[in-house]
Amino acid sequence: SQRFEQAGANVIYGFHDFKVHSKICTIARHTENGIQYITQLGTGNYNEKTSRLYTDFSFITTDEGIGKDAAKFFRNMSLENASDEYQKLSVAPLQIKPMILHKIDEQIALAKSGKPNGLSFKTNSITDKDIIDKIAEASQAGVKTTLFVRGISCLVPGVEGYTENVEVVSIVGRLLEHSRIFKFENAGNPKIYMGSADWMPRNLDRRIELVFPIEDEDLKQRAFETLDILLSDNTNARMMLPDTSYQHVSRRGRAACTAQLTFYRRAQERLKAKQEVEKDSPLIPIHSSEEAGTP
Repeated sequence: SQRFEQAGANVIYGFHDFKVHSKICTIARHTENGIQYITQLGTGNYNEKTSRLYTDFSFITTDEGIGKDAAKFFRNMSLENASDEYQKLSVAPLQIKPMILHKIDEQIALAKSGKPNGLSFKTNSITDKDIIDKIAEASQAGVKTTLFVRGISCLVPGVEGYTENVEVVSIVGRLLEHSRIFKFENAGNPKIYMGSADWMPRNLDRRIELVFPIEDEDLKQRAFETLDILLSDNTNARMMLPDTSYQHVSRRGRAACTAQLTFYRRAQERLKAKQEVEKDSPLIPIHSSEEAGTP
C-alpha cells in the first residue's frame, strides 16, 4: 500500500465495522461517446498463490449499468457507506440476503402454480438460518434444490416432510472449490448470479460482499454447463445423507467423471483454439463496445 501511495494512488483501507471481502476492479475511460466502464467481478482474491490452488470465476464486462454500480461502490467505500442503492449489483450487508430470499420465494410461487422451478447453488458453506429455513420451505413446496457445498452445511437434506427435495453434494479434489454460483430456474428463463459471498452470517451480515448477474446468453450457457459438470462428478463428489454422514456418489455403471479434470481439459481446448486463431490472424482488430457487444 505504501508503494501505491508513493506512486500517487489513493488507497482506501476499508471499513471500521465491516471486512471488505468483495472482489471487484473497475476502469473508467473517456471516449468519444462519453465515459466507458470496464468492470471485472469475481469470486476469487487477487492473489497469485491462491489463483494456482483455487477454482474461481472471473467476469469482465462493459455493461454500463454494472459499470455505474461499480463506480458508486468505490465512492461508497471511500465514505464507509454500506449502501443499498445499487441497481444491478447486490452488495452485503444490506442487499444480498434479501435478494436471495426473494428469489427463492419466487421459485416457491412458481412451484405452487405448477410452473417450472428449481434451485442450484454452489458455495463454500451454508450456516445462515434464514436461508436454510427458506430452502426448507421451498422443499416443502416441491422446489427441487441442489446444493454444492464444499465445506460446512447446516442444512440436512433428505429429511421427510422437511428437506426431502434437497440434495447436498461436496466436491473435494486436487484444487480447492472456491467459486460461488446461484441459479434460479425462473419458469423456463433461468437467472444466474455469481459472487464473493458464502451463505454464512459473517458474510451476509458483517462483510462487504458482492453478487452480480450473468445476463449474456453465451456466458449463461457456460455457467449452466459448469453446474451440469459438477453434478456429473462421480469421483470426488460425496453426497450428504439425512444422518449427516457422507457417501461417495455412485457411478451406477457410468464412466468415471472428475469435474475439475473436465474443466482443465476444456480450458486447454479453448486455449488451443485461441492459439490457432491467433496463428492464422496475428493482427486481431479491436472493435468498439457498440460493435462487439457486451463481453
